[in-house]
Amino acid sequence: MSRFKDILAFVSTKHFVKQVGLVILCYLLLVGGTLLYLDIRTHHGEKIAVPNIIGKHIDNIDELLDESGLDYIILDSVYRPDVPAGTIVKQNPEPTSRSKVFVKSSRIVEISLSKKVRLVAAPDLLHKSKRYAESILKNRGLKFIFSYEISPNDIDAVISQKFNGRKILEGYKIPYGSIIHLTIGKGSKDDPFEVPDLYGYTLSQADSVVYELPSVSLIIGDCVGCKTKRDSLKARIYGQTPEYFKDNMRPPGSDIVIFLEKDFKDKRSQKENEESVTE
Repeated sequence: MSRFKDILAFVSTKHFVKQVGLVILCYLLLVGGTLLYLDIRTHHGEKIAVPNIIGKHIDNIDELLDESGLDYIILDSVYRPDVPAGTIVKQNPEPTSRSKVFVKSSRIVEISLSKKVRLVAAPDLLHKSKRYAESILKNRGLKFIFSYEISPNDIDAVISQKFNGRKILEGYKIPYGSIIHLTIGKGSKDDPFEVPDLYGYTLSQADSVVYELPSVSLIIGDCVGCKTKRDSLKARIYGQTPEYFKDNMRPPGSDIVIFLEKDFKDKRSQKENEESVTE
């Protein structure tokens, strides 16, 4: 009982009350100061409407954002040939009129601009085959022209790639639809030749075509149904290697293997006629 009275007497002293009061005061000052700092730091209660700047030109952005006091940053450029270059095509955050969301003065508006020129990365085509290079460039929307130089170690392969007269490396950015100049290696002074379409030709007709090509040999791979030399002379070609397709270029000295058939039927024309009837 006496111990309780001692504690009550201590709590009732001015010294104790004064210390407790100081602790409470410090706590209130600390909490109040922190809340006040956060309000100032975070612009508590501030509401700024985000203007709609989509479709406007970047040259006018300072004027467009001046009233709101917001700043901006350009994130990227988007290929949009349907609008003038430098047009704002995207913004974040979206306009308040559309999103109903307000921001504070510390918020930065992120924008994307339009561009007329679409850039693509140049591929690495060195020492790749000509046919492979054509396929890659077409897939990337690039055009190409060829020239040829004697290079026995790179026959029918790319030995140089240039854009606007300058050599370019993999990853170099060039406009979509640009022309790439490829230099192709060859084994002799003669230029590469385009593989002819020998389908339906007789052996003598094929010989006449191949005779005009640089150092090209014609080899009979097979003659279906042929028993005599006379049969092979009357037979017609139903297949060949390398096959014919547009711009299929081969180096001088290449061989063309042909496959003949005695009782030849023009399946190609028959197929084309069936397709035309169907249409």
